[in-house]
Amino acid sequence: MRDRETIIAEIADALPEIMRRLAESRPLSKGEWTLTLAQVRALGVIADSAECTMGILARRLGVSLSTATGLVDRLIKHRLVERAPDPEDRRLVHVRLAPKGRRACQMFHREKRRQMEAALGGLSAKDLESIAASLVLLYGALSPARGGESELSSQEQHT
Repeated sequence: MRDRETIIAEIADALPEIMRRLAESRPLSKGEWTLTLAQVRALGVIADSAECTMGILARRLGVSLSTATGLVDRLIKHRLVERAPDPEDRRLVHVRLAPKGRRACQMFHREKRRQMEAALGGLSAKDLESIAASLVLLYGALSPARGGESELSSQEQHT
């Protein structure tokens, strides 16, 4: 039996390669615009956040505030997101999906599901169940209660 450290190293090596292969697909396009992977990720964070500030977006993407601002500026040019001032704190700027951005997210999810179905199509039901169970375990291990990403502090929300 392999030791725990070796297995963890294999998982740590495999995950970035899996993500790279999933991201290798063509950019998300819809007539008048083409999105980069970074822009798609930003749209996803904004879509998943009830109250997304520039600080939250930057933190969740793992980028600087200026990089997040540049991403949002490009998404605004495509009319996919909107900025909205916080009525209670003028220092805060919220970012939310525009209707066109919601449609883009739906299109992106359909395309990712199609890619996943194509990639996993040759696997048996037993193999699929094994992958699903493993991913659920990994997701649980990364949850805030288990030492994964913690909730944002009020200080981080204001940056």
